[in-house]
Amino acid sequence: MPESYSRRQFVAGTSAVTIAALAGCSGGGGGDGDSDDGDGSSDGGGGGDNIVAVGPGGDLVFEPDEITISTGETVTWEFESPTHNVSAYPDMSEEISIPDGASGFGTMEEGGDAYETVSEGETFEHTFETAGEYTYVCVPHVASGMIGTIVVE
Repeated sequence: MPESYSRRQFVAGTSAVTIAALAGCSGGGGGDGDSDDGDGSSDGGGGGDNIVAVGPGGDLVFEPDEITISTGETVTWEFESPTHNVSAYPDMSEEISIPDGASGFGTMEEGGDAYETVSEGETFEHTFETAGEYTYVCVPHVASGMIGTIVVE
């Protein structure tokens, strides 16, 4: 007798498998330190460490939604579906927070269009020089809970 699964059970199961598969990709290590302030796309550099998938499978999530890195390391966001962005500019959402002394970052210019999105297949990277906790969002989907955290030690 075949079992039937609800959509939630299916999503929960596939999410758990995806997170487990990505766990090996999100470990420590280090960027090469050559990155600028993170206001552009990347076509190399960090060697694949500290990767966050943006909208995997069309879901409104960052995977993983929280990572811990050391100061000077770079995080790369890989856009796996369209209509997403990354913003840690505090004026773009009350959900965003960055440590004192840190600069905001995002896929758009500071003070620019908060709803400017990145194409599927593109990447964005940012090097973290200030220790603390950074909460960032996808502005178009923050109301749906598309929020991520980077802890910099």
